[in-house]
Amino acid sequence: MFDWTIFQPRTPLALLELLLHLTAPLCGVLIFAAIARNFLRARSSGRVARERRSFVATGSMIGFFVGIYLLIHHKLGVIVVPSTIPRIALMALGALLLLLGTVVNLLGRLQLGANWANQATLYEAQTLVTAGIYRLVRHPLYASLIWIFYGAGLLYQNVAVLLANTLLFLPGMYYRAALEEKLLSDRFPAYADYRRQVGALFPKLGR
Repeated sequence: MFDWTIFQPRTPLALLELLLHLTAPLCGVLIFAAIARNFLRARSSGRVARERRSFVATGSMIGFFVGIYLLIHHKLGVIVVPSTIPRIALMALGALLLLLGTVVNLLGRLQLGANWANQATLYEAQTLVTAGIYRLVRHPLYASLIWIFYGAGLLYQNVAVLLANTLLFLPGMYYRAALEEKLLSDRFPAYADYRRQVGALFPKLGR
């Protein structure tokens, strides 16, 4: 049977831990809802001019998410932080990264609009988006997912999640971003200057 006592925290710190733990499922629901919306709108995005297909697409990203969920669910790679204050601090930092990543992801999808595609795609009516959240990073959808997974690793104090994100997901996102940038550079001469000014997956400091 489900243990409903986890929703009956007996101390303020226990209540805070519960609220922090609820951050991850809330962010997950919002992200998956946004992905579903992208797929529904993608059919009306116009004719494709060029496309670079790869294994790094929505399906493989969801597969990685499932892997991260299993690591967290089975507590594989968890480190025990016995002291309350450091544990709460790690959880709060993780929750902050989760929320930040979710906001950036949702804004990125909204501002990208009809330019979104499951594969690296250039539409005939493609536009170059450099405003809004795209002034922070060139690939906010990929960047935000990286931040979200780092946040989940900190929230659940799971070293395996942090390593998987660094060694598997991060290189995959750089690879996917490189495919898209080749298409955009060929179409838009202004992309070279944009690329020099804005970081790919992490903001450039001291711009």
